[in-house]
Amino acid sequence: MRRMTALLFLVVSSLAAITAAGEPSTPANDEEPLERLPRGAARVGDALRARSMDSSSALRLARKYVRLGAEEADPRYFGYAAAALAPIWRLAAPPAEARLLRAMILQNRHDFDGARADLDAVFAVDPGNLQAWLMRASISKLQGRFDDARASCAPLVAAKDPLLAVGCVSDVASVDGAVDEAADALERVLEERASAPAERRRWALTLLAEIAARRGRSDHAERRFTEALQIAKPSAYLLAAYADFLLDEARFADASALLAEATRMDAALLRLALAERRLGSPRLREHIVELSERFAAGRRRGEALHLGDEARFALYLAGDRAEALRLAQTNWRVQRAPSDARILLEAASASDADESAREARAFLLRAGWDESRLARVVEAARAAAAPIAGR
Repeated sequence: MRRMTALLFLVVSSLAAITAAGEPSTPANDEEPLERLPRGAARVGDALRARSMDSSSALRLARKYVRLGAEEADPRYFGYAAAALAPIWRLAAPPAEARLLRAMILQNRHDFDGARADLDAVFAVDPGNLQAWLMRASISKLQGRFDDARASCAPLVAAKDPLLAVGCVSDVASVDGAVDEAADALERVLEERASAPAERRRWALTLLAEIAARRGRSDHAERRFTEALQIAKPSAYLLAAYADFLLDEARFADASALLAEATRMDAALLRLALAERRLGSPRLREHIVELSERFAAGRRRGEALHLGDEARFALYLAGDRAEALRLAQTNWRVQRAPSDARILLEAASASDADESAREARAFLLRAGWDESRLARVVEAARAAAAPIAGR
């Protein structure tokens, strides 16, 4: 990741840069909260003020906050993790675990090049670090660098962990023109590795569910999503992916029930509001206002982490086609997952931005979608993007 005053300044600067960037806002009155902090927010500050953050404690605290950030899809936890790691960068040779944790933080901030640099430093001292190779493959896939992603999966194959290796390769292949082969290979190895750790099986089941949904195999997708939800505590990613599937299946009541207790997560609240729009829920207005406030809070912190979701909000809940297209195009320049291509297609179709629509369509076809489903998505986007009645 001197004197104690300089160290504390570095820690505070690290936290401020990630969690509190941007212009300050002024509350309307003394009782209005600027922002609701996630649980555990005070612990980092307490530990730092106590000046008790040795390297071991810093790593332990950073691990905790990275895990919470991933579980709850809350970038503020990654900010706390960065603050906890700050003392370590004074060491002559920061440990590989610190670089791996910082790579996770940078990945969350969409600083993919910075994350790759830290991962390369990990490989220099620990070339067999499977978590680092899996992360590198994921980053490369998100950037559309599929050859590099496949190369990053190779060490997993050498490690003789079939589920991890095949999952890595299948994840890449499924968006690069080999969706059928990817699904078949992962199905086989998952059946063979029934004793694999629960978290790993959940990851593989989620991949299979998403692939099945892209292929239009709804019954199989439902089965795999259900298995994933039952095998271990649902992650924020799994909840959002399953909710998207339910919305596509017009199972709006099921989506609402799934997300009703998860609204602390922005992605869950967005999808709940999308379901409520179709259900005519009286709470829709309240949730639209809350989402708008959350996106604004993220901008005040200097974050631009959920542009795809913000584009969906602009298109379907705010009725702002131009803003939706701007956000979707900006998001596409940074990351290229199927969900990113889809919102680009939807926003571009709603605004008659033909070039962006063609690029998104080509990506989705390569990722397993067919023309009939694409046509339905385009038609729905054009119809649903109109402003909500009464706005």
